[in-house]
Amino acid sequence: MVDAPISHPAEDGDEATLLLDHLNEVAKRAEYVVSADATTIGGDPLTEMTAIVARCHDFGKATTWFQEYVVDERDTSKRTNHSLFGAYLGYYVLDRLGYDSEDCLAAFVALAKHHGRLPDTEEYVEKVSRFDNTSEASNERQRILVEQVANVDDHRREFARSFVSDATDGNGSWDEFAEEVDEEDDSLFETVYEHVSMFGFGNDRSAPSDEFYELLLQLWSGLILADKTVAAGIEDGNLDASEPDARTLSEYIADLGGDTDEDSQEDALDTLRDEARDDVLNGVEQFRDSDTSIATLTLPTGMGKTLTGLNAALALRSENKRVVYALPFTSVIDQVADELTDVFDTDARDDLLTIHHHLAETVTKLGDPDDDPDEHARLAEMVAESWRSGMTLTTFVQLFESLVGPSNTQSMKLPALYDSVIVLDEPQALPMEWWKLVRRITTILTEEYDATIIAMTATQPAANDEDAASQALFDDAFELVNDVDRYFDHFERVEYDIHDSVLAFDDTDATVDYETAGRTILNETGETESVLAICNTIDSATELTDAIEEREAVVDVGRCLELELDDDGANVDALVKRVEATLGSNERALVHLSTRLRPHDRLVLIEATKRLTERDVPLVAVSTQLIEAGVDISFDRVYRDIAPIDSVVQAAGRCNRSFERDRGIVTLWWLAPPAGTTKTPAQAVYDSEGVSTISLTSRTLDAIGANDGTVAERTMTREAVQHYYGLVAGRNPGSPQYVEWVDEAKADELGTLSLIGQRESVDVIVCRTDADRELVDAMESAVREFDYDAFGNRRDEAKDITVSLPIYSQDSSEAETARHLEPLGDTDLRVLRRPQGTSYFDTTKGLAVDEPSVDDRFL
Repeated sequence: MVDAPISHPAEDGDEATLLLDHLNEVAKRAEYVVSADATTIGGDPLTEMTAIVARCHDFGKATTWFQEYVVDERDTSKRTNHSLFGAYLGYYVLDRLGYDSEDCLAAFVALAKHHGRLPDTEEYVEKVSRFDNTSEASNERQRILVEQVANVDDHRREFARSFVSDATDGNGSWDEFAEEVDEEDDSLFETVYEHVSMFGFGNDRSAPSDEFYELLLQLWSGLILADKTVAAGIEDGNLDASEPDARTLSEYIADLGGDTDEDSQEDALDTLRDEARDDVLNGVEQFRDSDTSIATLTLPTGMGKTLTGLNAALALRSENKRVVYALPFTSVIDQVADELTDVFDTDARDDLLTIHHHLAETVTKLGDPDDDPDEHARLAEMVAESWRSGMTLTTFVQLFESLVGPSNTQSMKLPALYDSVIVLDEPQALPMEWWKLVRRITTILTEEYDATIIAMTATQPAANDEDAASQALFDDAFELVNDVDRYFDHFERVEYDIHDSVLAFDDTDATVDYETAGRTILNETGETESVLAICNTIDSATELTDAIEEREAVVDVGRCLELELDDDGANVDALVKRVEATLGSNERALVHLSTRLRPHDRLVLIEATKRLTERDVPLVAVSTQLIEAGVDISFDRVYRDIAPIDSVVQAAGRCNRSFERDRGIVTLWWLAPPAGTTKTPAQAVYDSEGVSTISLTSRTLDAIGANDGTVAERTMTREAVQHYYGLVAGRNPGSPQYVEWVDEAKADELGTLSLIGQRESVDVIVCRTDADRELVDAMESAVREFDYDAFGNRRDEAKDITVSLPIYSQDSSEAETARHLEPLGDTDLRVLRRPQGTSYFDTTKGLAVDEPSVDDRFL
């Protein structure tokens, strides 16, 4: 054994890392990643407290058992576990330094769980502190800690004495700590146990304060980020962000619309967009002087909110701080990514821009990847998933689930949120069950992380009372647009056609069957028009697509894509040319869009659809809700299955988007249950959270006088939206229990929550080219050789050809399909190597199941 204890063994020619050096480096890094302005519950600087916690976190590695493991490669055991040792030592050190008792307890939990995920605080602390000596089994962890302290006292006493004296500034000693651990009466175990019992984490408690969980998150996440990045050898500079240049964005915006004809509708729209951006920037200056950190940005669809919101965020961003842009759906994030990469001339793999969602290859390039490609890839992913770039484009799932009940890895992004500007694009898409929790989380962001929030949408979820400052989703928000109505008054692009089936809502006999829907779409639209039909579920979209295909001569764009795919993917220009060349004089192009398509194919089809509509090619697109947000395509006519009012307005944003015609028509109807199901798609999706949002839509339509069958755009976008959210606010949406879990620091309960619902799913890699199959072969080889770094890298490469198949029950068709697909080694992945000619794949509709379930809905 070496003279001084080590924390990490010698590797690749480098010397072993001394334990004391590691503790000091992690403490230094922890101070670096935590905000200098943040404070503890007791009012002390959080940087100082986090550094103290970091210095204690691995002290338990000083035992002979751990040293034998790390030096002599002995097996691990319960005595090599060191987190609880660090927790008790950290508690003792902070207590002797005079820290507030809540600060000490938060540090105890953060240290005890720095290799795991946060627990329900009260239950966990009682379990590891109650030491009544009546049961060896129930007190095993406490007994092991006593042995570990005695071991250090026997073998590393002088090291320990020096360490504790230094850590406590002479206010405590190792001898006292060791004695308090080993005492039968008034032991440190009893002190901690009485501490958590005294708090009584219930609603009637006087302590701990509401800030306890907030402090716990900050301590825990700062420690984990510091520990992992130091251990990985990542330098401070790799955690710094490049600063996005607001002038670059301004110049890009200034060049937009340069080719439009003067005095045209498009030119007028560009002028209005410029006025809106100036209006928002003026609002930013007033917002700075307000007493709130939450702003709303309310503009009609088609007004360029993405660039306007980003412009506002960059104007609000402080020097060296970050911007996080979050969207509700993975299906549209890549389109925003394309715009950002174009604006800032980045590949989204650097310290300027990171794209992070479960289907993205999330990396930030560090140094020279040729030195050690696998290690480089691992570290590049670690930094990227910690959101250290100047801008991060991500999803609500990644943002909010990381703040609510994060996993160990998820927590590493939280320090990046200090002083950040967070743009929430379409926040009304958050599940209503989460609304109270989201308000609580945004309070944590604005008060503890000093973040600024911009909530951006055309359908702002505000209370119905025009004099009320309270929002249905965000309280006391500042509107960045000075005169919202002015912009909506200019946007009379569409007229809403309210179908009889909607006016007769609740009478299921009034629903529209798919044969009738397909015939209506084709009969009501001319052969030169572009048409979009939005359905609420995948099976509904599938049945409508089939009905249209059976009735009309169409050219299937998905089948044309099959002919254009090669090892490099698909060329959109070539695909568009093939479609145009194939179209007969009386034929239309047909596009089907859903999450059953591979992400790569879906993006190609969306871009091809955009170009075909711009070239006035007659086209019918049938899609799930994925096309409603963030997709810059304009159709002449839109049909929408009944949905919440905000979804209806979002759908209308795809119609006559840039005033290509005098007035577009948006038909709202109520589609029937697909074959083999009993619920309508609208009921299956929007009646599932205890609040029937489509019934609120029906009541809203009655309130605005839609009984005559038509509604003006201004009436729908302002009066209907306000009335609808007034009804929503009256329901007081959101689970109060979720907020109680935050207040009571029940992190384990919070960790069970999911924005997209708890369900099993199976990821299926769909191979359509030889390159796809070679990638799968490489993944299988990596699994066989236990090369998990290589497998992870290949897995990232395969994300854009992977379809996630939800499994709602083990006897469902989806589950049966998954069981019949080839497994990839001993992983949870499934592979469809040669989908052509199988019943599991359709070139139009993507991954197929024998009998689609109504629960197989859009996510």
